[in-house]
Amino acid sequence: MIAEQKKMHSPDMCRFTARFHYKGVLIFDSAHRVGAERSLAVDAPDTPILRTVDGRPYLPGSSIKGAWRAYSESIMRTIQTQQGHEFFANDPLEQEDVESFGLTDKKISKIKSEMRQAGKTEGDIDERLRDESTWVGRVFGNSALASKLLIKDAIIDPASWLRSEIRDGVGIDRDSGRAGQGLKYQFEVVPAGAHFPFEFIVENPSDAELGLVMLGVRAFERGDILLGGAKSRGLGWCRLDSNGYEKCRYVADDNLLDYLLGEDVQTGVVTVEMVQSWLRALKVAIEVEAEAGGKSDA
Repeated sequence: MIAEQKKMHSPDMCRFTARFHYKGVLIFDSAHRVGAERSLAVDAPDTPILRTVDGRPYLPGSSIKGAWRAYSESIMRTIQTQQGHEFFANDPLEQEDVESFGLTDKKISKIKSEMRQAGKTEGDIDERLRDESTWVGRVFGNSALASKLLIKDAIIDPASWLRSEIRDGVGIDRDSGRAGQGLKYQFEVVPAGAHFPFEFIVENPSDAELGLVMLGVRAFERGDILLGGAKSRGLGWCRLDSNGYEKCRYVADDNLLDYLLGEDVQTGVVTVEMVQSWLRALKVAIEVEAEAGGKSDA
């Protein structure tokens, strides 16, 4: 059991091993905007917000995931610098270096070519690609691995929103530092106070991977991750309300049948103690990887 907790990733994605289903609420303390294509309507702002077909603002899961991944990678790069290894996250300045740790497109092609020539199976290739992936890549996905983290589009709670705001913007001439001639424009924002149901699933995670996920969740809870555009103008400040994780569920092989049969509605309810155990598992995995120099089965 202890050895299993030290593993950073679960290599077998062909069967169910575990699932973490999170439900919370994103609350915006400032206005925010996720931009859409310019409208052809005469009275529309120059840069409208993204809306559903019925006109409700929403946050694409891809936008949330992008901000979340960027935060996770920045944290893990700092940790790997302290540890002296580079298996937690890719260096964005070395994406074309075939010999660097982590997977680039060139490295994926090289691995597949060499292993196929050696007569290896596709399963062997997949396992090698997982082993060569950084920790962030194993959770958020990369060119060779599908993401374990699946984020639902967050559609605004109608009770928290009445209408959008239109604000004025001015393009600045970088040479003179003054407003540019003819560069005044309007942009649309969702007012402060908007609530968005926030939901995601993590498929087949190890305890340490859940620890990495919870680092991001806690960052959202603290308001450390901003969402949307124009963040330097004060937009995008939000915080996540997890409500004690009472709506979150964690299902593994030991409680799968009880969960599916629905005999106990409390089956799989996530507790603060469980979250703490996942964070501890991440810390243990980092220590194990550091001692092994990135060569362990973490």
